[in-house]
Amino acid sequence: MVQHGFVLVTALIFLVVLSLLGVMAVRGSLFEERFAANDRDLAVARENAELALRDAERDILGQRFDRQFCAAVPCTTLRPAGTRPASAADANFWIGSNEAIADIGRDDGGRGLATNLRGVYTGLSAAACGQPIWSGADWNDGVARTCVAGSAIGTNAVPTTAYGTFTDAPFSQQGVTPPRYLVEMFTANDLQIGNGNSNKIVFRITAVGFGRTTGPNGARTSVTLQSAFSAL
Repeated sequence: MVQHGFVLVTALIFLVVLSLLGVMAVRGSLFEERFAANDRDLAVARENAELALRDAERDILGQRFDRQFCAAVPCTTLRPAGTRPASAADANFWIGSNEAIADIGRDDGGRGLATNLRGVYTGLSAAACGQPIWSGADWNDGVARTCVAGSAIGTNAVPTTAYGTFTDAPFSQQGVTPPRYLVEMFTANDLQIGNGNSNKIVFRITAVGFGRTTGPNGARTSVTLQSAFSAL
């Protein structure tokens, strides 16, 4: 009887150990699955941020997603006439000596103005916001951001532009918020460029792409990318 009882206890111990190993294996599998899903979500967000960078470049160039000029094949939302190149003949539109570009960028990015006047900032925007302008921007990602109290803009969020707004680029990813961008326009004086480059205009594009995951407070998986772009 003693031997039979010992065998029973031993068998129970083995069952407990096997059960624990099984639970640990399942938990490890779930962790790996979640890790892989998060990695895929970040990859989607990064790809969408890259899409927004390219979309911003086409916005600057006055082009649709298919590279036709909006002045020739009108986009649904048009930038005001004379604020973007109208054709290939306007290759030198974005130069400092072009008086038409003087009022395109605004320190507050056109906050409160019509959609077609928003989303382009100046080299003074960071000072007006009291921090990098993208840190005070509304990225529609469930996170409240504003400029610094006491700054020229005050405690207000500044606008960003949704992918495809000015290019009619389609976005059909189910359950994913379209990426957004903002554009900062720097003149040669802003960048202290000389030696024959006084007409140079450089754009800094900040883009945020989103994944499929939404947190409990509405915050979304996101990736932020930046690029420098010149139309010349």
